[in-house]
Amino acid sequence: MSGVDGSGVEQLPGNLDEAVALILQLYRPDSHGKVAKIQETLQKLQRSSFGWELAYSLREHPSEEVRFFAALTFTVKLNTDAKSLSPEDAGVLLQTLITWLIWCVENLEKPLVMRKLCSTLVAYFFQFSASWERCIKHLMYCMCIKVAIPYADLDGEAPETTTLVTDILDTRAVAIFWFATSLVEEIGKTDSTSMKQHKFHQRVVPNVEDIIPLMAKYLNVDPQKPIEGTIRAEALKCFQAWVSYSHRAFIDDAIVLDPLRTLTKPAIMCLADDNLYETAIELFTEVLSNFSKFLSEDDFELLYTLFDSPWAQERYQRLIQGDFDFESIQFGLFTIAFGDANLQDLARKAATEPRYENFLSALGGLLEAEGYAVHEDKIFVPALEFWSTFVENMIDDIYSVEGQHPPWFAAAQVHVNRAIDRCWRKLQFPPSEVFNSWDSVDRTGFKDARRDFGDLLQQFYLVSGLSLLETFIKKAHASIENKRWAELEVSLYCLSVFPDSVSEDPLRDEYLDQIFNASIFSLFANQDNGIPLRTVQSFILLINGFANYFSQNPTYLPNALNIVFGATASPVLSHRAASTILSLCSDCRKILLPELGAFLQQYQTFTLNSPITSVRESIMEGIASLIQAIPDDQSKIPPLEQLLSFIDIDIDNCIQSMSSTQAPMTLKGPGFPDIEFSALDLGLSALRCLAGVGKGLQAPHDQPVDLEEKEPGSTFWTSGPGSGVQQRIFNMVAKVFDVLGNEGDIVDAACYVWRQGFRELEPGPFVMRPSMIAEFLLKSTPQTPRLGCVIGTACSFVTSHKSGPGIDEVLEVVLNWVSQLLQAQGEPSNDPEVAQNGIDFLTRLLPKYLNALMNHQPPLSLEFLFMFTLKAITGTDPLPKIAAADFWTTFIALSNQANEFQDSVDNVLRYLGPLLAKALIFNISGHAARSELDKLSEPLKKLVSVQPQSKSWIEGALSGESFTSTKVTPKDKTVFLQKITLLRGAKGTNQVVRDFWLACRGSNFAYAS
Repeated sequence: MSGVDGSGVEQLPGNLDEAVALILQLYRPDSHGKVAKIQETLQKLQRSSFGWELAYSLREHPSEEVRFFAALTFTVKLNTDAKSLSPEDAGVLLQTLITWLIWCVENLEKPLVMRKLCSTLVAYFFQFSASWERCIKHLMYCMCIKVAIPYADLDGEAPETTTLVTDILDTRAVAIFWFATSLVEEIGKTDSTSMKQHKFHQRVVPNVEDIIPLMAKYLNVDPQKPIEGTIRAEALKCFQAWVSYSHRAFIDDAIVLDPLRTLTKPAIMCLADDNLYETAIELFTEVLSNFSKFLSEDDFELLYTLFDSPWAQERYQRLIQGDFDFESIQFGLFTIAFGDANLQDLARKAATEPRYENFLSALGGLLEAEGYAVHEDKIFVPALEFWSTFVENMIDDIYSVEGQHPPWFAAAQVHVNRAIDRCWRKLQFPPSEVFNSWDSVDRTGFKDARRDFGDLLQQFYLVSGLSLLETFIKKAHASIENKRWAELEVSLYCLSVFPDSVSEDPLRDEYLDQIFNASIFSLFANQDNGIPLRTVQSFILLINGFANYFSQNPTYLPNALNIVFGATASPVLSHRAASTILSLCSDCRKILLPELGAFLQQYQTFTLNSPITSVRESIMEGIASLIQAIPDDQSKIPPLEQLLSFIDIDIDNCIQSMSSTQAPMTLKGPGFPDIEFSALDLGLSALRCLAGVGKGLQAPHDQPVDLEEKEPGSTFWTSGPGSGVQQRIFNMVAKVFDVLGNEGDIVDAACYVWRQGFRELEPGPFVMRPSMIAEFLLKSTPQTPRLGCVIGTACSFVTSHKSGPGIDEVLEVVLNWVSQLLQAQGEPSNDPEVAQNGIDFLTRLLPKYLNALMNHQPPLSLEFLFMFTLKAITGTDPLPKIAAADFWTTFIALSNQANEFQDSVDNVLRYLGPLLAKALIFNISGHAARSELDKLSEPLKKLVSVQPQSKSWIEGALSGESFTSTKVTPKDKTVFLQKITLLRGAKGTNQVVRDFWLACRGSNFAYAS
């Protein structure tokens, strides 16, 4: 019977012929639609009890594909069923595999089967390494005599390895190399636990003495006796694998495979052999990058000599002249890796020794290879990374050596300055039509390279100081004189990375005066100059970064504002311009206050010609920051009302769009494409602009905060003349929410508006009365999207509220609303976000508003809330569980409350204490995740330290039905209880809980500790 019919796989093949047919079908061109089902059937066959017999039977089949499958089956059985083999069976299997490999070599088997067979022997080593330690010598001897002898006979029969190496044929040596390479590659992938458990390092080390003579035979070449290139390539690949493995052995067990170092010189010489170049250069690039200690001083000397050779000079010239094929890039990466490995010497000796000076110059030259960076020049970014590392090394010396810079510092600075100049040239944007023709990966990569260069500049500023700023100022002026706008753009970009670096330097403004002057502002203000938008964008970025400069030097502030407001008309520049307007208004609010009316007029003009984007939000926030600077509240009302009226237009359009069947609104503006806006777009824009106004009205971050207790603030905005503004803001949010509250983004945006008021320390138009916040919250029902965000807003409200009348009544209403939402949810797992925020709300009430919680009516609702938190603790969702643990930690710790409330707290703990103990022990007995244990330990510590009855509660939980772990004994439970009781809430409780949790989970989880 066949394993596959027209409908697919039915059952396993019934005999060997059917199995072969199925294997061959797998490789047929017309079987692509059945491959997955055939593979599934064959994998089941390999893992079945028939698998060993199948592998033995197929190894001599005439088909290469079937023989490959036989080797694969041996590997599968070794990995899944090796324990079924007795020592005798394992020995027979090893001889069978080696005999097969000998046959393959003698009969010139193709690499597909031989390589798989070598990996099968590696799989054998993984399972039986203790009984096959000298695996390489054993395999080598068997290959030489063409007979697979038992491993136990090796010591008595085999000559010295050097003798075997002398006699071995090249074809047999290739098979040894394949096995030895695969051996260390696979062991290198093994996790540390398995490595220690099976002592793989100790098993592999004895084989070093056997593989080195074989590698040496083919790497140490006598020019008079040339060796075929293929076998040398295999020897070099094997050496590469063993060197890589030696790094792992050194990291794991400090094992140093010194004999390997005897081959580094002949391996280095392979670099000049075109047939071995790719493997050799990959080898030494990896060693230099990750394990340079493997190389001796003589090795480094030899590499220096190699770099001075005509061979290296020719490859270097090809690279910097624009040859970016694979081999050239490899040479460049090799050069950089050598520089990284010699970083200290290059920095310290370049001033006195020509060798280091020349090599450092060559590394700098990699920054000016032909072609555009990233898109064509693939070596630029790695070279830039080298110079960033070089600068970091210089900075380390600044902070580690007191006093003056060391003597080598000046020469190193010269090299870095040259590198910076080359990067400045290389990172100029190409013409727009060229840049836009690149794919997105190259465009992003080019911009990332500029950012990396900016990071290098910020680092080097720590070394060079303001002279670096002066460098780019001079470049900017030279670019202007020659009208080289790409050079000007990159110069301005470089200057824009320094705001944080130079902020504390008293001479900063003297340097900035050279770039923020009348001629440069005039240049950018005149559109006839034909300055590209990208250059304008970098100038705007520079203004944005140094916005606080204009607060101290306001002469050209109007010029800056004119430029950025003009840029808002460009789709390309509008977002950057709006952000800059915000920064200038925020930092220069007192200076610009007299121009508030002009700003409002400018904004009105702007809204007529621009689409609804985040640009409006930023500009509104900036204008609002000017209103914040008005000293008296009464004078803030007119401009604030005018600002809100702009938002009202969007809200009215939103309502109109919702109530009509007309198509979405279309906005047309000069320079902008026609864009349609839905009611959702309009509503979101309105709410985000409102939030921007709220942010702008907040006091500046650098304004001193009075931490002293003060009398309740002014009622100007809540019940005085400003209350109308506050009510208007509330109505604006409510209008949008009422018609679009079924949209999650609207819910988020509305809550974000209220959060602006929560951040205020003083009364203001966005600091709403508690009753107004409650009115908004109650608009949300169980069907409201993003309900967790709404409840989270209630949490922020409770935390931020300072004082004032009526709060108790409001909290009573809000708590009732939260309770109804949680009851509608039922179980915490039905919506973990809602559950988390609901429980967090209860915690925020404590202890300040304990009365609101304990007076909650009806009593069944209060009981539900407490039980809901216990359900959250025993649930599987981490966020509600952690929130509930925080709640109970806070609740248990309540003390010194008013008598009626303290009695209520004590009654709750007497009634629910046993249930809480049961919930905590349920988690600690193995059901919690490890990351949750510290949080769950907190309420347990509070119980033990505060409640006298806690010991009996925990004891009951340990012996109750909810304790399901069978891995601990009654004595273990008793010891755990005694420890946490004696610790009485001390920090050591956390470790006791972790240890008990591990014991309950079983020893398999011990690694997690």
